[in-house]
Amino acid sequence: MKNSTTITDSRGIDGKPLSTPVPEDEFLHQIDENSHYATTETSYFGFNIPEHQINGEIYVWFHPQLHVMSASVYIWKGFKSSTLACEYINHFGFLPMLEGDIDDYGIEELGLNVKVVEPLNEINISYQDENRGMAFTIGYKAIMPPAGRPGGQHFAQSMRTKGQLQLAGADYEIDGYFTRDRSWAGIREETTRGGPPMTWMVGAFNDELAFHALAFDDPAKNPEWLDAYPGRPPGRNMIWGYVRRDGETIPLESASKLTTRDTDGLAPTRFDLALTEVGGREHEITGTVTARMPWQTWQNMNVYFCQTQWELDGKIGWGDSQDIQYNDFVHRFQRS
Repeated sequence: MKNSTTITDSRGIDGKPLSTPVPEDEFLHQIDENSHYATTETSYFGFNIPEHQINGEIYVWFHPQLHVMSASVYIWKGFKSSTLACEYINHFGFLPMLEGDIDDYGIEELGLNVKVVEPLNEINISYQDENRGMAFTIGYKAIMPPAGRPGGQHFAQSMRTKGQLQLAGADYEIDGYFTRDRSWAGIREETTRGGPPMTWMVGAFNDELAFHALAFDDPAKNPEWLDAYPGRPPGRNMIWGYVRRDGETIPLESASKLTTRDTDGLAPTRFDLALTEVGGREHEITGTVTARMPWQTWQNMNVYFCQTQWELDGKIGWGDSQDIQYNDFVHRFQRS
């Protein structure tokens, strides 16, 4: 069994070789009986319908040592100032751990069903809430092999999405891309942290071109928080990432980023990215937020989930950005 790590242990893996997930990583991982109570495993899916500014998030968070899990479905249109303003949310913070594995399972309380058709390649998800007139079916097919975080225990994977959504009396077609995220064996304590926001950014432009980057703003670009959090070296703000192009998945050496925020001082409106691959090839990417909602994934932090339009060399792509903020930053920088 691999040693468990926390996200703070992941600093210094930028530019390192990506790990290679195996089919077994599609399933639950065994833990030692003496594992830390906060050892977690996660499965994250979703969808977007950009022409209607609709975004959907599906998140299942397992705590195998505690024998509990949480599960959520969030769907919203446009810009929301509160999670409860979404067109649809259904969140359970505490549910009994699944009795079986996660290759073919349902969560009755949520109305969610997940079936792995082919590990690391094809997954079907359905959801139905008859009382509230909401339902969706989505088929996911990989456009790339999963890209493993250096050191393992985590991967991201861009997938083609096709399906249908019924929401608030209207029917919508789902036909786009989504980058799923999967993690296991990590220790995710709900401890509050200081420092500036960290942003998870993903996008797909077509079946051949996609990217992923997890990074803070680059001090070299003079972010608003620079004086509040001194001592962060310019150009060393990325955790890890990759570019998928020309049939290859290439790790990133760096991801210089600057976030533009709304008048409240917190909510992202734009991301300017300069990605540099291992090997030196550079990509200038601009991200414009087209739908957004805040969600306190746990009470000591807030995440702005953002549907984002990405532009790269004249190509338009879509994906998610998640701006992760803690108490100290929000207290310092929120404006009325």
